[in-house]
Amino acid sequence: MLVCPVCEERIDDESFSSLSSHFLETEKKSDSSHIMWLNGNISKSRVSGTELSNLLETFYDYSGRGLSDWIRRKFIMKFFSTNPNPFVRDMQNPTSYTLMGYVTEHYHFLKQWVKSCAFIIAKSDHYDVQKYELDNIKEEYFGEGASLPHLELLLRMGESLGLPRRKVLESEPLRKTREAIEFWDNLSRNGHWLDAMASMHSLELIADKNVKNYGAVYSYFDPAVLKSDLPDEVKQFLRAGYEADQYHSSNALNLVEKYARIYNMEREVQSYFLKSSDHFYRYLESRVERGKMYEEEL
Repeated sequence: MLVCPVCEERIDDESFSSLSSHFLETEKKSDSSHIMWLNGNISKSRVSGTELSNLLETFYDYSGRGLSDWIRRKFIMKFFSTNPNPFVRDMQNPTSYTLMGYVTEHYHFLKQWVKSCAFIIAKSDHYDVQKYELDNIKEEYFGEGASLPHLELLLRMGESLGLPRRKVLESEPLRKTREAIEFWDNLSRNGHWLDAMASMHSLELIADKNVKNYGAVYSYFDPAVLKSDLPDEVKQFLRAGYEADQYHSSNALNLVEKYARIYNMEREVQSYFLKSSDHFYRYLESRVERGKMYEEEL
């Protein structure tokens, strides 16, 4: 099923010509969200319906390397290009305020993350999917052996920078974070578990240390940060995510590709990944915004 990556309208005949018509109709109504998506992903020039249909089909084409690789390359192009996401740019040489913003907004993200994982477990009967999600919840909230949970490492990073734990726990997410959380929560509760899985776990590509092997100009942060004079708690948190997300993202995308093929849901999964990555982009901007707020406040 083709789904509009902006408004989630389902295209019943699953044709790119119908998706093209949908975009052109929204363009006539001056719908800014659809126009911005086309400008950012397809073309900034006005094209005919046939041309747009062909461009959309080319954009969605994953036949060369498979669905998993298509998701990876689209994500890298969006976040790690010569004009990277503002948070990625700032993480090449992060200030303490940038990291404080990271802590606060990511705290709210993680609370939604474990709920999304739990919904996927509840909705799927596949053992490999359930085990994968259970392992995710364990790492984020409980840890294993001597390894602290990622949530605890996150809060300790904030404390090491002078950000009290209580201030983080009592905070409210900024608007872009809240809107992203609402999207992920609604999809996880009410959508198909595979759409939720693709939408959530594709985001772990943000900290995959191998992104430069796929054409990225930047990585999540400059590895030199791990040898800087930042507190050890900062390095411990960053290192934990850097090491975990490398295999998390690959394993999840392999599962997504496997079950998308079984359920014939490749096109639907693609659109939900695209919509999720747009929300994630804006959520990362909230980390920057929160950091600037802390710089003025503290």
